[in-house]
Amino acid sequence: MRFEPGRRIDHFEIVEALGEGAYAESYKARDTEDGHLVVLKVPNPTLFADPQLFQRYRREADVVARLDHPNVTRSLDNGEHRTEPYLVLEYVDGENLRQRVAELGGRVPIETAIAWGRQLADALAYLHEHGVVHRDLKPENVLVTPEGSLRIMDFGTALLEGARRLTWRHLSESLGTPDYMSPEQIQGGRGDARSDVYSWGVLMYELLTGSPPFRGDNWLAAMAGHLQKTPASIRSTRPDVPPALEAVVMTAMRRYPEHRYQSARDIVRDLDHLDEIDPSAYDLSPEAPMGGIGVVDSTRRLWALVAIIAVSFLGIVAIIITVSVVAR
Repeated sequence: MRFEPGRRIDHFEIVEALGEGAYAESYKARDTEDGHLVVLKVPNPTLFADPQLFQRYRREADVVARLDHPNVTRSLDNGEHRTEPYLVLEYVDGENLRQRVAELGGRVPIETAIAWGRQLADALAYLHEHGVVHRDLKPENVLVTPEGSLRIMDFGTALLEGARRLTWRHLSESLGTPDYMSPEQIQGGRGDARSDVYSWGVLMYELLTGSPPFRGDNWLAAMAGHLQKTPASIRSTRPDVPPALEAVVMTAMRRYPEHRYQSARDIVRDLDHLDEIDPSAYDLSPEAPMGGIGVVDSTRRLWALVAIIAVSFLGIVAIIITVSVVAR
């Protein structure tokens, strides 16, 4: 981290370092003009030499500037002149969701999970209605206040409506484990609001059971789980979970986007009326692998294609040699 406590950046005084990400360092700072605490997100010096990382930094600045929701971190940028580039975000006193869940022993009380899930779904609905897809919803990107209010943060990989597509390679370089990524994102698609719905389902599954639905020894195994496997029933691990709540979470995690909730607003509606839901109306039966092709199968088909091309090439060479010999 470049800045020590007490260092001044314009009219902000550094209080402490909060952490370092793929493209920026985050600091708690005090605005010396009004005394309020804020978060400064300062880009790494190498950012400007990497077009992809710089695009991610600019994307977050563009996204947060247009958002105003109680469960989404707010931008405090006012367009004032600065001596160097950085983002000014609201400071939220709390910890990330991963830390809070660990303090609760890995499983969250059902009523708490419902309350948190509703806050997140309402925030996602707001984002989607304003043309923003987060694309990286996971416990580390959710803050929890002491009062139990949640804030979605880190919009570095968010997709603005009309923005150009990012490839899986560029996403994977900064996202790490794909535990919460939708199948279509893993397969290289740009994702849409239904991708966030899937990530919401995975996160809720973990809050209720204590672990994500698909785990593996490496990222490839986790990816294959999303593409090929059916998650175990939530109630098989935790029987006290209401069947209606399980139906909502499992519906959000459908492998095909068209089979999930089409809107996070629909999730909010169902969470508000769990006592009216008939779980038998929700089909929780296993689904076939996405398009019949998982990560391993895709790799095998790739090598099969290479083999076919090689054999075809050798066949053409053999024909050419034969024709040449006959001609002589």
